[in-house]
Amino acid sequence: MLFNPSAKIKQETFLNRQLAEEIKYACQEILNRHYSIQVSQRLSDEDPWWIKKISRMERNCDLFLKGDYSQIFWDHDFGAKIK
Repeated sequence: MLFNPSAKIKQETFLNRQLAEEIKYACQEILNRHYSIQVSQRLSDEDPWWIKKISRMERNCDLFLKGDYSQIFWDHDFGAKIK
């Protein structure tokens, strides 16, 4: 059997897209759960810090799936420096 690098790339691309879709849906579930609890308990209007992170992950997955890689970014917290 011959090695087909094109098939391997297609498989990796499929797996990357599948992972991005799963992460996106997980983010949506987390956000929906948070907001449904917040509404049901009539909690404050201010979101916790991690909601912004989950929202950014969801947007990054959307951009990845659309092929708009140049718009993907991640904010580094706590004064972390990018190397």
